[in-house]
Amino acid sequence: MRKTISLDQLPRQIENLLRASWEGHESLVLEDDGKPVAAIVPMDEYRKWHSDTDENVFDYELPTDLLEAYHKLLDKKFSTGLTPQEEIELTQLDRQLNDAEAAQPLIQSMQKRIAARDEDWKQRFEEVVTKLRELKELM
Repeated sequence: MRKTISLDQLPRQIENLLRASWEGHESLVLEDDGKPVAAIVPMDEYRKWHSDTDENVFDYELPTDLLEAYHKLLDKKFSTGLTPQEEIELTQLDRQLNDAEAAQPLIQSMQKRIAARDEDWKQRFEEVVTKLRELKELM
């Protein structure tokens, strides 16, 4: 599905639009004076266009439960307002999400090391199998 939005409406609707793209797998076309100038596309669509991109860059996702709680409170903040306790919860969730984002490069680095180690073990395994086949042929 595709939506079109004028750039002057973007600041007021950015949160909902990005969520629609992210959760609803919708493409968004941004217009300036009725002319398309940019697009926001779901990540799976982006990956199709940029298959040469390092896949590990996109492996890690922020914790879903934190994101859902954060977005729920954020929606409430802009629609009906928050209680003081909810403001505290929103601040804590924001901090947790920032911490999770900060950890992302470390997680990606670990994923790359694990993938390299797995590839090394696979190569060693294939070498052992090849040697065993050679020995079997000699017998």
